[in-house]
Amino acid sequence: MKKNPAENFTTIEVDPITGEYYVTIPQWILDEYGWYEGTEVNMEVDGNCIIITEIKRDWLRIDNDVWYWCN
Repeated sequence: MKKNPAENFTTIEVDPITGEYYVTIPQWILDEYGWYEGTEVNMEVDGNCIIITEIKRDWLRIDNDVWYWCN
């Protein structure tokens, strides 16, 4: 984790078009975990914490035409 606590904070924002709430993940977190646009993440609430983890999927080929993924 970054040593500078000021960089560990972000704000909740609202998309002006959709009205949906969102939080921007700081670039240093994306870099540290190797996340990029399109990375699937899971969010859980645990007490007063929100835990964000990457969803890792393994592709499984069932036959010549169909691919499935599983967690």
